[in-house]
Amino acid sequence: MENSNKLSQFSRRFSPTEIKGLLPMADVARAFLDGNDFPTTRVERFKYTRLTKLANAQFASSNIALPSDYHKHQICSDAFAIFNVNGKVFLPDTNLPEGLHIHLISSEKSLPTSTVKDVFAGMNVLYAQSGVCVHVAKNRVIDRVIEIIHVCTDSFAGFSRNHLSIAENAQVKVLLTFVSEQTKECFSHVHTSIQVGRQAHLNVEKVQMESSDMFSFSDEEIWQEADSVFQINTLTLDGNLVRNDLHIQVQGEHAETHLNGMYMLNGQKHVANYTTVDHQVPNCESHELYKGIMDDKSVAVFNGKVFVRKDAQITNAYQSNANVLISDEASVNSKPELEIYADDVKCSHGSTTGQLDDEAIFYLRARGLSEKSAKQLMLTAFMSDVLDKITIPAVRVKVFKTINERFNWELEL
Repeated sequence: MENSNKLSQFSRRFSPTEIKGLLPMADVARAFLDGNDFPTTRVERFKYTRLTKLANAQFASSNIALPSDYHKHQICSDAFAIFNVNGKVFLPDTNLPEGLHIHLISSEKSLPTSTVKDVFAGMNVLYAQSGVCVHVAKNRVIDRVIEIIHVCTDSFAGFSRNHLSIAENAQVKVLLTFVSEQTKECFSHVHTSIQVGRQAHLNVEKVQMESSDMFSFSDEEIWQEADSVFQINTLTLDGNLVRNDLHIQVQGEHAETHLNGMYMLNGQKHVANYTTVDHQVPNCESHELYKGIMDDKSVAVFNGKVFVRKDAQITNAYQSNANVLISDEASVNSKPELEIYADDVKCSHGSTTGQLDDEAIFYLRARGLSEKSAKQLMLTAFMSDVLDKITIPAVRVKVFKTINERFNWELEL
């Protein structure tokens, strides 16, 4: 099957990649695109996400002028800051500690082979033009946060590629910040490959605060070695159409994986979280907790899948998705899945969607709280177990400030 007209029209807006590390994957990506159309709701991975507006969007055909004050979007003021502004990368302007190496992805000779799960992942392989590589050497503990800030403006559209390599027994915290300003129709697809070495510890905070004109796709693929600990907190606070795709391959024994997510949307915003945890070896555990608060006509999609392979005995895997609808017109489509081929495991999954308890609100109002304060208190309690997992104080402050401004609330840290 050749590309449909929509897929051809969409993809021809982008120039072929000049990142040499992607060239070995090009044939597979090109074959995938040749065999698929631009996604519709008939495609399982996009069943609840309509992409007609994205397919018909008008993006700039030339380079967009860079904003003069993009540094204001940095959340963690003392971080090693990397900016990707409309596809142009700015590396940290400070000296790096021994054992930390940061450079443009274009200078990386080889990159891990990623999974082409959909046409957007395939296009990223073929059309990514910018990105950064971060390497933390063996036995190194990086005390300062590394923050990668993606900024889109005007009607920019593009693909980016990042790679994080955390060597044996190393430790680091990484903050992925996604923002946009003065946008018309914008599109961004960012793929981040992450290698977590033996006994390494990596914590990733991911904060999405893009505008109502933004189509934002993020794709993280992680490989974990033995005794490693990986945690990612995905915090979606804004954006027209936001799609997060996580794929973790647990390849070493006694590894721990923690996936946490919180999304709060209003208006007609749409967020989709797709996660895959692939347990390939025994004696590992994964914990997955996603919670959402949906207002107005917003829509959320959650599809989480846990694989436990035949040889992955003594695996503990837990998955939970819970949602609160504070509007009759908001909706959630949730599908947690387990696919187990081993017999000595402890695995569970669950999904709940509901509204605030009227009796609980009445109870709080009877003790002097206003209706608004009672609802905010209940919603704060609902999402507290996700927010408590944030490990960077500046991120926690930014999240609460953003929520209060957008929803006219008075939440406290």
